[in-house]
Amino acid sequence: MLRASEPSTSTRTPPTFTLTPPTTPVRPQAFETPDFEDRDRESEASAGAPRQNEDSILPTAEESLSWESILPRPCTIQYQRLGSGSSGSNILGSGAWSSVYRATELSPAEAALLPTPPSSPANSRSQSIAGQVLAVKAAARRDAHAILYQEARILTYLHRFRRASSYLVPFHGYDAAYHSLVMDAVPLNLETHAKSCLETAKANFSTGTMFDPVCGLAEWQSLASQLIDGLEFLHEASCVHGDIKPANILLQRSEDGSSDSYRPLYCDFSSSHIVEHASSDASKPLQQVTAISTDFASPELFNSLCSSAGTATTASDIYALGVTLVVVAIGTSPYVGARMEIQKLSMAREGRPLEFARQTGQGTRVMKGKMVEKCLRGALEKEADKRDKIEEWQRTTQSLIDD
Repeated sequence: MLRASEPSTSTRTPPTFTLTPPTTPVRPQAFETPDFEDRDRESEASAGAPRQNEDSILPTAEESLSWESILPRPCTIQYQRLGSGSSGSNILGSGAWSSVYRATELSPAEAALLPTPPSSPANSRSQSIAGQVLAVKAAARRDAHAILYQEARILTYLHRFRRASSYLVPFHGYDAAYHSLVMDAVPLNLETHAKSCLETAKANFSTGTMFDPVCGLAEWQSLASQLIDGLEFLHEASCVHGDIKPANILLQRSEDGSSDSYRPLYCDFSSSHIVEHASSDASKPLQQVTAISTDFASPELFNSLCSSAGTATTASDIYALGVTLVVVAIGTSPYVGARMEIQKLSMAREGRPLEFARQTGQGTRVMKGKMVEKCLRGALEKEADKRDKIEEWQRTTQSLIDD
């Protein structure tokens, strides 16, 4: 990831503690928020209240809290983070600001055996699914505390909407004592899956499938449709993700357990922004850019980073998802031919990922006039104001799938 500068934490600094592996989390009273399930039940029971369309993500009156009023939802689950182990198998991921560790949920009896018993009683949820594997995202350095706190606020805000569970990794709350986010563990990400599909495609090369994505046409169409729908959800909720890439999309197997059907879930909102009155104008500034993932950054973000006055927008999210879907189609970066990082940077700034993808060993899978190219070309326009809006992209994709 290419970084411009350390983000300022002057306006969002939470209490600081020494970062140590947690024994059991403490329910932070300072961040108490309303019970979401009770609020939803009260909303459904309100006689004569205006009803929202079931397909709408707009909140009910009770859910309409302003972004500025949102505090992180406190984690009430009793859990124990697992050590990294000699192979690092309990580390699910790591980045510049944080690491994600595997953890297990504890039953009340197990929690009572720990050296420091929890101060808050185990809730009914803990009793019913104790033993569930969790993912705990913890700060890797002290100056990341404010970033994780802000991410917890964003996840709390987004999970108020009914459709959130269809597109986001389930979020169980913020552990203020250890500056950690607690979520469901979903071990497989889209980056790993795309690489695996590439290896399989190479081993089973066929002229009959050489024009299809490495994961297969049906799976690519399914992933593209779901991810575009998920991005539409985020943007309607006034959220710009800011760092869409295959590593930040987790794959949950379908409920029937089939290995060829996945539900993609967005994760890692550490670069995200909430704008209460998002403009339909793709060029409207949202928040200054502090870091970008080179392969997935739109041309305007490169220019913004150089001027130190950059902004992430809904248009840059659309571009990043477009490049992500190129990677899913060919199994690797469209800039894989670059010999040095500086050359890759130069290629990415040109805003021609489809053209560079066609020059790779899997270029036939993104040929002009084929499904992938027709679906992505509007989303990958170099100029932001010419790029497809999310609704246009949804319609184009669905039309191509239906043909």
